[in-house]
Amino acid sequence: MTYSSFSSDRPARGGRKSAAAEAWSPSVEDALGFVLAVKAAFKDRHPDRYHLFLRVMDDFRNQRVGIDEVASTAAALFRDSPELALGFNAFLPKGHRIQVGVDELAAYFIRDMNLDGGGGH
Repeated sequence: MTYSSFSSDRPARGGRKSAAAEAWSPSVEDALGFVLAVKAAFKDRHPDRYHLFLRVMDDFRNQRVGIDEVASTAAALFRDSPELALGFNAFLPKGHRIQVGVDELAAYFIRDMNLDGGGGH
């Protein structure tokens, strides 16, 4: 089982996927790219979070934990990183997606604008 197999948008009994599932399904490359994004965000500043993320992904892959624990752990790990929470949702089934509030998105947007602006205005 790969990390990209979180999603439950599998073909229905009739063998057909929904239009949304046909439009885009995360690939192994998408999963690896996401892991690299988590590494870039956490490895140096929050290595404990990064290692917990890897451990939970490994536990899920080896069927030691279920999707509920994966989703709740990811929500806790990404509480200060709404961009990662939203990105991780691509790998979760609809009923387990992480909810990101408007306040968190606004704070991320403002932080991102301040980092990009960089100049001393």
